[in-house]
Amino acid sequence: MQSAASPRKWAGPVRWHWLERAPLLLAVVSELSLIIPTRDRASILARCLDALTAQQVDAEVEVIVVDDGSRDRTSVVLAQYPGVQAIHQQSGGGPAALNVGVAQATARVVMFLDDDAIATPGLLQRHVEFHRARPGSHEALVGPVTWAPQLEVTHHMTWLEDGGPLFAFNTISDPDNVDWRHFCTANVSVSKELLGRDPFDETLERFTDAELGYRLAQRGMRLHYDASALVHHWRVDDPPSTARRMRVVGRAARMVHLKHPEIAEPPPPFRRSAPVRAALARTAAPALPDPVRAPILERLYSYQAARAYARGYAEQERALRRGDRPGTVARRLSRARARARGPRRPRVRGKTVNR
Repeated sequence: MQSAASPRKWAGPVRWHWLERAPLLLAVVSELSLIIPTRDRASILARCLDALTAQQVDAEVEVIVVDDGSRDRTSVVLAQYPGVQAIHQQSGGGPAALNVGVAQATARVVMFLDDDAIATPGLLQRHVEFHRARPGSHEALVGPVTWAPQLEVTHHMTWLEDGGPLFAFNTISDPDNVDWRHFCTANVSVSKELLGRDPFDETLERFTDAELGYRLAQRGMRLHYDASALVHHWRVDDPPSTARRMRVVGRAARMVHLKHPEIAEPPPPFRRSAPVRAALARTAAPALPDPVRAPILERLYSYQAARAYARGYAEQERALRRGDRPGTVARRLSRARARARGPRRPRVRGKTVNR
């Protein structure tokens, strides 16, 4: 396991810098620190790191993977990449893992990448060249994230990117003046100076990157967009998974609005007939021809996502009125799910013991 005090530089095919053969008194200075938080995604993480290994970049890049308490083979996977600095910590949540990575980063520019984001050729070079051309500490670059071509992209997944609540990069009209809401830690780079210390709010379950984007914009961040700095998203979504995520987003959004009331946008009210209409649409849609079915399904997806968001928002609102501490709702739901699953069987050295 890599210790936090002895960082190791990325050793991809072009990572061998001439200074590495110089006397030890000459330290190699990274131009980019790439931070990847991960938890229990060993096989997907391997894809992510393989794609980074294949990158061709004319800069020293430091790759930091923060393992947030994984219980799968993540540590085994990380051991196969000696050029990666692996930091293992007890589960503290995604924001905490990101903060650990930022604290460990040594480069002037920090880049964030999700563990299910597969870099396309030239990704790191695009981020490096951007910050060379714009060396100011307030400059930041975000790149698009789209479904991996190897996946079977469903109509729901297409809607998520085009009209749904996922990324919405297609709404960017000026690539040199991007709204803070597009600050997405699946594929973004920014100066460490602008980030400051512990930049991510560890009390939030989600919404952490957009909330940070808002604060950085208040400090003068200029966010740019490069459509060629592309990563592929190795994930499958369906309406139930989207609803679960949007419910968590709703809870986090209420906390963000409490913290920043100037950007508060409470969920819109729903008509009493909305659930009945949604049920009828869900029943009738499969029998309709494609040209008619597609827009009905998209409206149904929008309703389900908005309803889940509103539900989470209301849950957090009730928690605030009770005086609950941040994260209480999430912990209660987690315990309820655990009770529904039944008692866990003990694990010994990665093996489940039957009893």
